[in-house]
Amino acid sequence: MSIFRSDKKSPAFQKELYQLHHGRIYGICLRIIGNASDAEEAMHDTFLKLFDRIDELRSEKAFYSWSQSTAVRTAIDRVRKKRIFFEPIDNLPVANEEPADEDESMLSVEAIKEELNHLPDGYRIVVSMRLFEECEYDEIAEMLHVKESTVRAQYARGREKLAQRLRQRQAAESLKA
Repeated sequence: MSIFRSDKKSPAFQKELYQLHHGRIYGICLRIIGNASDAEEAMHDTFLKLFDRIDELRSEKAFYSWSQSTAVRTAIDRVRKKRIFFEPIDNLPVANEEPADEDESMLSVEAIKEELNHLPDGYRIVVSMRLFEECEYDEIAEMLHVKESTVRAQYARGREKLAQRLRQRQAAESLKA
């Protein structure tokens, strides 16, 4: 499908674009929001924004990154309306980015995503944006309108909480076996 078309505003083109990218956009929104119905609404809002400015698009590669950043911002806006909770970071040490333990890498992506949904909003958003959307700390800070140090602390704490949940999950599964 070529972005270089004269009928970018046509319903047929928009439908085709939606069908090609809705799963990816929905996944981004779901990881950030953590709620299927809100994620679906955010996905639809994202496409409305994309279709509104589709004439500015110059390449397929640009569409991919543009749609990703639009989805992230739209999902964050939706969560922000529900008030994101960021813990205060007064003089807290920031952990490094090395995996908490090797068992973490043994778990399925689905298990990680499932446990990620159980984290508080602030942690879930930052961890999701960093791990799955591969955003840099300064990008996340800018999108969330917080300090980069807050993002780093939230990420470190969120990863630790996620690792705890995953260890508990593994222990529970090993008891069943």
